[in-house]
Amino acid sequence: ASQLGMDARSAFRLIEWPALRTALPGVAGLVFMLCITSFTIVLTLGGGPAATTLEVAIYQALRFDFDPARAVTLTFLQIVLTFVVVAMLTRLGANTAGDANLPVAPRRYLAASTAEAVLNAGLIVLALLFVAAPIAATVLAGLEADLGRLAGEDAVRRATLTSAGLSFLSALLCVMLSLSLVAARRALALRRRAGGAMSLLEHAADTGAGFVLVVPPIVIGAGWFLALRNITDVFAIAPVMVVAVNAVMAMPFAIRAVRPAYDAASERHERLCLALGISGWNRLRLVDWPSLRRPLATGFAFAMALSLGDLGVIALFGSDSVQTLPYLLLARMGSYRTADAAGLALLLGLVCLLLVVAADWLGREAKA
Repeated sequence: ASQLGMDARSAFRLIEWPALRTALPGVAGLVFMLCITSFTIVLTLGGGPAATTLEVAIYQALRFDFDPARAVTLTFLQIVLTFVVVAMLTRLGANTAGDANLPVAPRRYLAASTAEAVLNAGLIVLALLFVAAPIAATVLAGLEADLGRLAGEDAVRRATLTSAGLSFLSALLCVMLSLSLVAARRALALRRRAGGAMSLLEHAADTGAGFVLVVPPIVIGAGWFLALRNITDVFAIAPVMVVAVNAVMAMPFAIRAVRPAYDAASERHERLCLALGISGWNRLRLVDWPSLRRPLATGFAFAMALSLGDLGVIALFGSDSVQTLPYLLLARMGSYRTADAAGLALLLGLVCLLLVVAADWLGREAKA
């Protein structure tokens, strides 16, 4: 394109747009699934009749109105709505379980005109303001809070320890399940003959984890709440529910970190392990672990960050005896203690930032 002297408009119409057009349904599907599985923003800002989503309505029906029939109806409606939209996106070519990334050349040879450069700079500045403004507001408001007093409160320390423990267990369970699913998918693929059709089990192992994003955590939590309310004290098993649901919800992200490394290691060592009879724990310890150590750590860090900041399940099962940092933050905002909420938000944001930075660093080291 550069040698032919194409301008920005021609290059976009003939080269960039055909590639982007195939990826847009997948991107739309991913954005839709991430948005429909989150009710934290609406719940934090108060919701209300004019701004209530199905997730918030399910939460209100169980925690405030205790109307199980209404909660079941809303849950069914949520699942049907999600299924219909995902089916429509799939018809348009969206890969709801795969990666929507496009290969990008390391160097761009087309020279941007002045108008294009100004437009690009304007878009980048707007995106930066959109992302940085709430973060800056959180940091400034958090620094104005009495952080020393908050750090000394028993409730804050208990919530911090609870969040750390639950997120650690959730991340550990997540990477174990992800590694098991990746290994099962690879084993089924190796058993399939070359050119043969994928079995239903292999297809489920290949794409099933991505569809976890379709079902919101509040829907899964509501199902368990309704199933267990007549059997046991649902608030007493809150830690189990939080760990299990958050682990499953983080699996699609952990699998994306683990699967390429596992497939590459299997491609290199599969025949040698079969020839030497190495399998099971010995293979994991001696052969696969050196290649999987950093990808597993990356998935672990991402899963822990996602679990640490989640409010979906703990909003249903949380109580005075089981509180996480997000749950305590919501309670402080509900009681109009905004200064304390700002301090807790700053603490939670810093911990999540450290985990994401660690995951990014580990991911780069793994690729290197």
